[in-house]
Amino acid sequence: MERFGNTVCDAGLLQAILRESMTEVMVFDADTLRILYANPAVLRNLQRAPDALQELTPLELLAPEDVPAFQSAVALLHSGRRRRSRLRLNCRRDDGSLYPVDARLFLRRQGIRTLLVCIAHDETRHDAAEQALAHAVSDLRAIVASVPGMVFQVCRPPHGAPMLRHVSDQSMQLLGIKAATLRADPQRFFRMIHDDDRADYLAKLAAAAGGHLSFNWEGRLRMRAWKDVKWVSVRVSHRSTGEGDIWDGIMLNVTHSKLAEAEINQSRAQLRAMAAHIETAKEQERLRLAREVHDDLGGNLTAIKIALAGLTRRLPREDGALAERIAYLENLIDQTFDAAHRIAANLRPATLELGIVAALRQQCEQFTRHTGIDCRFVTRGAPPPLDADAAIAVYRIAQEALTNVAKHARASQVRMRLAWRNGHLVLTIADDGRGYAPARSTRAASGFGVLGMSERAAAFGGHLEIEAAEPRGTRVCLTLPLDAGKTRHNQAA
Repeated sequence: MERFGNTVCDAGLLQAILRESMTEVMVFDADTLRILYANPAVLRNLQRAPDALQELTPLELLAPEDVPAFQSAVALLHSGRRRRSRLRLNCRRDDGSLYPVDARLFLRRQGIRTLLVCIAHDETRHDAAEQALAHAVSDLRAIVASVPGMVFQVCRPPHGAPMLRHVSDQSMQLLGIKAATLRADPQRFFRMIHDDDRADYLAKLAAAAGGHLSFNWEGRLRMRAWKDVKWVSVRVSHRSTGEGDIWDGIMLNVTHSKLAEAEINQSRAQLRAMAAHIETAKEQERLRLAREVHDDLGGNLTAIKIALAGLTRRLPREDGALAERIAYLENLIDQTFDAAHRIAANLRPATLELGIVAALRQQCEQFTRHTGIDCRFVTRGAPPPLDADAAIAVYRIAQEALTNVAKHARASQVRMRLAWRNGHLVLTIADDGRGYAPARSTRAASGFGVLGMSERAAAFGGHLEIEAAEPRGTRVCLTLPLDAGKTRHNQAA
């Protein structure tokens, strides 16, 4: 039962191979189909003892539905029409359970007897792997189908051109193009890109192709069929495999978010324009009040002082109490003059007429006198022309920054620097106080002081930054375009 006639292999070696093999090997009498030999793999898989197995035929070891196919294969071998047969069978274990095998059958003569040899491979793991793969593919397709966008994959073999290997069915909903049509002609997508966005798309595509980088792009597509323009966002990631380079990507419809963003930006622009208009109106009102204080109140005080001086000359000199009273009135008039000048200066600093440099320098000097904090102003070069409204905005921002230093910083010195770089005015105010703390800055940013500074800067196309200074303190930096006033007037118009 263990011999197959003369062989070039040593019998012991052949037995060892059959004994250790995971592949099932069975030898039958071709006429009676009685089992003559079965290696240990058969005994393990069928869960049967050697004595019990010899009493059975293949017809009793197979699932009933597979018996006709087995009989047909054996008949073809006997007829000589086939030298070998291969078929898939389900074998029955001793407990009645089934397992699949990939079986190969052939006949071999041994003396006057014909043997039927069956070599079978257990397909249980293979079937389980295929089933798991089928489930994974099914799950992946379900996930891709639920993604609110078009999923695609581009591959490039080591020595070939890139090709669009996969496109999800959402291409029809997003682009109005069937997936198969887009795979056959990927250039259709490029032809849909808006003329104004093609240069940016090509630049980012070239950067990704040259360095195998990820590719991110947002742009507009012309939907000719729908006579519309659609915003899309393309996100692509790269990976290298044995098959070459692969780019996995997704394309999303971001039209609604772009329109919402445009509305928000428009609302913000309108709010900035309104805030700028209010600030302009406030500055005009301050200018009017300053002129009234200077002209009307100042003129009246001058007239009162002249009249009082005339009365003083006519009064008798020996009346000391009256002279003391008149001296008090003269001193009170002088104090009122000072108060009027101070109010007028606060409403509209006269030094602004001399330029922003002179106004900021005087502001630092006044800050030092009033607070005792050393405040120094530094600038270089001749200042370029600056619109009057923009100059007022810079002055007010600096004024608010110094006010915050006096109230909160606990600083001993302040440095204010004014510079011009690349068509922008850059004003930096740094102190050596207790420094920038996120918690305090969050509360401060919600107040009207910092908010007003930021809004003033934004109204003129600039921006304001507040950050911790090194080694301690706080740094406020204002950046403003030199043509800010002209730009704002044009926008208002």
